[in-house]
Amino acid sequence: MNPRSFREYDIRGVADVDLDDETVRAIGMAIGMRAAPESNPGGIVVVGRDCRVTSPRLFAALTDGIRVHAEVIDVGVVPSPVLYFAAHHLQPAAAVMITGSHNPPEDNGFKMMLGTAALHGSAIAELRDEVQALLAEPAPHPTRPMHSRDVIGAY
Repeated sequence: MNPRSFREYDIRGVADVDLDDETVRAIGMAIGMRAAPESNPGGIVVVGRDCRVTSPRLFAALTDGIRVHAEVIDVGVVPSPVLYFAAHHLQPAAAVMITGSHNPPEDNGFKMMLGTAALHGSAIAELRDEVQALLAEPAPHPTRPMHSRDVIGAY
């Protein structure tokens, strides 16, 4: 895990160096725990992704982690505004966009929301610390479901 990948408003790095499957799975688990805390199980996380070559791998690892704690709604390959729309339209506990944005093609990353608010600042720093702790433990298997949902028509 590269702690410098956890930035003020997102998590970004060279996909095949900074965002290995174990780290991404731990990121998913940390987001899933926020979406479905033990006191309120049954949370849903909406996930979208861009068309970068590394996005399918990141999607698989991220959703495996999320599904340890929360259900996933996959909105597919969409531009970021569609994911933000889905966060308002579907009202999940959390939403994650896998996107490298304007960065070089070898980069990728995550923009995250809790409810309809962007995760940023100290919340990302806390997430980083939690991910580091999760990496020291064996990864549990995902048990929660994942469904696909087309939100383009509603958008």
